[in-house]
Amino acid sequence: MNIGLIGYGKMGRDIFALLFDKLADADITVLEIYGAEENTAAVIKTLDKGLRRKKLTQEQYDRKLGAFRFTDKAEDLKDCDLVIEAIFEDIGAKRSAFSRVADVVSDKCLLLTNTSSLSIPEIFENIPHKERCFGLHFFYPVKLSGFTELNILPENTAENIETARRLVSDCGKKPIVFTGKYHIYLNQILSCMVAHAIYLRDTLDVSVSELQAQFSELYPVADAFEVLDSIGLGLMSGDPDNFRISRNEGLLRYSCDKMNKWIAEGCPKEPGSFLGFIGERISDTGNNCDNAALSMTALILNETVNALEDSTENSPELLCEAVQDTLGIAESPAHYYNKYGAEALFAELDRLSAVSGFGSYQHKEKAVWDKYFL
Repeated sequence: MNIGLIGYGKMGRDIFALLFDKLADADITVLEIYGAEENTAAVIKTLDKGLRRKKLTQEQYDRKLGAFRFTDKAEDLKDCDLVIEAIFEDIGAKRSAFSRVADVVSDKCLLLTNTSSLSIPEIFENIPHKERCFGLHFFYPVKLSGFTELNILPENTAENIETARRLVSDCGKKPIVFTGKYHIYLNQILSCMVAHAIYLRDTLDVSVSELQAQFSELYPVADAFEVLDSIGLGLMSGDPDNFRISRNEGLLRYSCDKMNKWIAEGCPKEPGSFLGFIGERISDTGNNCDNAALSMTALILNETVNALEDSTENSPELLCEAVQDTLGIAESPAHYYNKYGAEALFAELDRLSAVSGFGSYQHKEKAVWDKYFL
């Protein structure tokens, strides 16, 4: 299989590493304006290390050595069977990139955007043969997430959907499918989780570190603030209108305004900057935040129930597994429903809804939650 990759930034590098590691028979061409020599040298250095450490046989090394190239010419992607775009979140830039590539590849070449927030139909608005156009969203860091969002369009054929599913599976990931306004649904739940953490910090008047102490059992690897730190304010503070589910607009807009305020105050947009910035500005207050884990659990379970009701392309078991994996919570949603109980979870959501007015905190009746979690 011949694979094209547009972009070699933070996400592009992660996607390249996954494809290069998992797809033994793939040839990968990376379209990137700058750095072809440096990037090639870095990949060869990694292969040399793998050979020395006997992680690669000589035969595997020789095959990998000829299985990739970097180029700044779109025409070098002309023989690709599929092309994945992984550039920055700007719809004009993505449209331009796909327009250049669509002019040189065959009409059967799959075109896949890794957008985490933009409208997928709008990205492909001017691209012919939309049956081959998809959203394929890898979560960052790519190697740690077990799921990839496959966002399909009405025009996609069953054959092309199966090819995209197989690509995800061959990369060692589980595909989870979303359609229409529910595109990138898992990423919206993750964004709401981060937004709720920001809202809790403000309303409880505590430090980030005080909340993190309360979250420690809920998140064994990375809590909501660490997720924000790893992604960076530059990406997380984007326009909440890009998410098309209206009930979450208020909470997401609140968090975006807050993050843009921090950027204006000097917080760098890049990953790895937020926790240091906020730690210097907000000290521990000693205020009570004992219910923070309950509150975060209520938000996550509420979004999970809404996703289960809204999007029917996946089994409830698969979607709950995907939520647990993507958000990094220690146990399944059903475990937390049984741990806290509907009465306590609903009481917290009702409190949050009354105080904030945000639609994210409005919940469905107990029978609906019981259907999925009991």
